[in-house]
Amino acid sequence: MKITDKITETVTETAEKVRYMLKNESYFINVSKKGVDIKKARPTRHTIKWQAKNH
Repeated sequence: MKITDKITETVTETAEKVRYMLKNESYFINVSKKGVDIKKARPTRHTIKWQAKNH
């Protein structure tokens, strides 16, 4: 396997993981001129309650 194929595969997998995390709204990502800021979203009591009921 060529190095370019490995790099392409790694970048694709990482992009898929980031997209999945954003889709589930478990992380907030802010991109600014200073850099990238990633924060984990804390669930509210309402969210915790309904996730427990919908298991």
